[in-house]
Amino acid sequence: MMNYSWVILLLQSVSVAAEYVSDSCLIALRSTTHVSRRHTTIQDFCTSYCQDSTVIIPEQVKIACRDDSNEFDQERVASDCACEVAPTEITPTLVTQAQITSPPTVAEEKFVEPCALVSSSSAAHVATAPSTWPTISAQLAHECLNSVPLNKTAAVELVDAIEPYMEWQSDLAWKKDPPADYGCPAHDVIAALDQVRKNLVENKYANEYVFQADLYQVFVKACDGHLILYPDAISKSFIFARQRSLVSISEDGRSLPVIKLHTDVLSTPETAPIVAQINGVDAYTYVFNFSRDAPDYPDLDASYNSMFFSKASHAASGWEGFFSEGGRLQFIYPGPNTTFTFTNGSSLTLENIARVIGNFSDVANGQQFYSKFCSINFDNPTESIDVTQPAAHPLVASEYATPVITTSDSTLSGYYIDGKGQEEVAILSVLSFRPESLTEFQEVAQQFMINAKRDGKTKLIIDLSDNEGGSSLLSHDLFRQFFPTIQEDEVYRWRVGKAFMALAEIFSADSDDFDPVNATEGEIRWNKSWFNYHSDLNIDYQPFRSLEEKFGPYTIKGDNFTNNSRWNLNDPILTSDAIHGPGFNITGYDSRKISTQHFDASNIIMLYDGYCSSACALFGGFMRNQGGVKSIAMGGRPKEGLIQGVGGIKGGVIYSLKHIFQYAQAAVHCATEAQAEILNQLSLLPSQRSLAAYVNIRHSISSRNLADGLPYNYDREESECRLFYTADMVYDVTALWKAAADAAFNDKGCAYGSLPKRL
Repeated sequence: MMNYSWVILLLQSVSVAAEYVSDSCLIALRSTTHVSRRHTTIQDFCTSYCQDSTVIIPEQVKIACRDDSNEFDQERVASDCACEVAPTEITPTLVTQAQITSPPTVAEEKFVEPCALVSSSSAAHVATAPSTWPTISAQLAHECLNSVPLNKTAAVELVDAIEPYMEWQSDLAWKKDPPADYGCPAHDVIAALDQVRKNLVENKYANEYVFQADLYQVFVKACDGHLILYPDAISKSFIFARQRSLVSISEDGRSLPVIKLHTDVLSTPETAPIVAQINGVDAYTYVFNFSRDAPDYPDLDASYNSMFFSKASHAASGWEGFFSEGGRLQFIYPGPNTTFTFTNGSSLTLENIARVIGNFSDVANGQQFYSKFCSINFDNPTESIDVTQPAAHPLVASEYATPVITTSDSTLSGYYIDGKGQEEVAILSVLSFRPESLTEFQEVAQQFMINAKRDGKTKLIIDLSDNEGGSSLLSHDLFRQFFPTIQEDEVYRWRVGKAFMALAEIFSADSDDFDPVNATEGEIRWNKSWFNYHSDLNIDYQPFRSLEEKFGPYTIKGDNFTNNSRWNLNDPILTSDAIHGPGFNITGYDSRKISTQHFDASNIIMLYDGYCSSACALFGGFMRNQGGVKSIAMGGRPKEGLIQGVGGIKGGVIYSLKHIFQYAQAAVHCATEAQAEILNQLSLLPSQRSLAAYVNIRHSISSRNLADGLPYNYDREESECRLFYTADMVYDVTALWKAAADAAFNDKGCAYGSLPKRL
């Protein structure tokens, strides 16, 4: 039935139509053909709206058509629609259904630049809610990006500037030829970058966005959390998101997991329907394929887990799973909408959104977008936020659990659980090795172990969920707190490229007579650089005797590398020196040589969700390979069998391209002509044209792989036990800990695998 009240309002507005002045609401209405695709023209939309005011409103219309209270203004929409569909003369008594559904012909609507729509809607949002990001339809953001013209000359210059940095990535040979059981396919980073340049030269990119999206794939296809470059156009303007997050849970804790909407499980956990399809594709297949479009983790099960909501991930970052938002996928366009089809026959379609993270003032078209976000402007740099790293999101006890002790930033917390047969179990949650204070992290960990032992806790679960690393020194320290008498075994090496060797030669020159007692601060920094052969120890914990002994180069798998090296953690400048180091002593060294072991290895379990990366992977390797500690891996793909607990990058050290550039600039003043020619190939351009850019310059090697040189990152290590998430774990993290405790200490078994029976 026709909504006559809106027809009357429309007719009343006709008399003022000739005097109407175009505004942001009308601009948004006129863009419905370019943005929503639900209506062919503005006339179609307005006709539908006048018949039924509950018709789906495009996102940009909701944003632009607001009243003085910043609420959606229905009367304003009706009034603006009148300007577009009303005939010159209308007698109210002659209005019929046919007249509404078949509006008179009007002049062809004027095209509105999508970036102009972004600008106007963003301005309206910022005027009323400046502390939050404006939200628009994903399709509008995508169309704005596709309107940005390609600057071919600048694009070629950018690719050429990136190329010299790629020789610093330590494991290029294994990325090109990985082991058969590695999660990612072979990827030749250098060849892929060369192909992008070739495509530019051959004019194969339609616009700047298509070029940058292809450049982005050079890095994300490497499946390496330590290797990335976020090009400016796609990372400084928008992040894409979906309006629903997912969970992957087992109905009974033993059957393979199914996919459900997070909101459904929270509201009706017993009856929440299973998602059968997403956008017409089998739900598992769709989510898995999406997870591999820009993986944050090389392991397939870890990558799949990252798509879903988890209490730990939400506590650490505020994200609800990368299917909805976050990670490297937030820069990948997910399409205009997402349709969920459920096994009960129902369905839900939601428009995908984009958050406007860039400042779109004075951006009226694609060319102005390029000038603002893609050009180097030292006088007026574009304000941008690094959305690749989660914002500070301190734990809220009521939303997570109540700790018995915690660091001020909640990166490390201790808990007790009270389940049957679990009275002696303590939980140490380590969300990150990147705390605000290394010393506090160390002290809280130590105090928790002392208190737990005092309180009769003999069994410990170390929950490493969502831990993506941080300080490697803390990995060493925490391991030694658990096993104070075991020397941690970390071996590493660098890939030796031309620029690396030039720096090694420069920093090692005239360093044999270095006296740290009488040296200036600059001399200390110079001589303690990793590029100085004195800074590390050899495989036998002895100093290197020459530049050639440390830096070689030594050939492995066709590439040049340094000798195997170790940190000298007895060096106070590296550890306890607050000026040149982190300012704390590592347990097991210097003044912290302790002997008390609070928990037996057989009574410790590590709990993983696959996210464990970098410094977390290093700690996990110490605990497993030297401490003999077993582990439980949660979730994974709906496939039978064991999975890896450590699913993230196991690389050693990450360097930003800007950091490498700064080293080169510091050294070039002392360089020979040949060295200077090499170092001057490194420019600041890749850092200026990206939100963030870094490489893995040093990789770790397990002692069992010293002979063949396989980086630890490619060494598959499955957990001994696999469990699945259940509905109660979605809203109660203690349910997760109790399930792990039952499997580890109460002989309740695993979904796959097994753990030794504990006494």
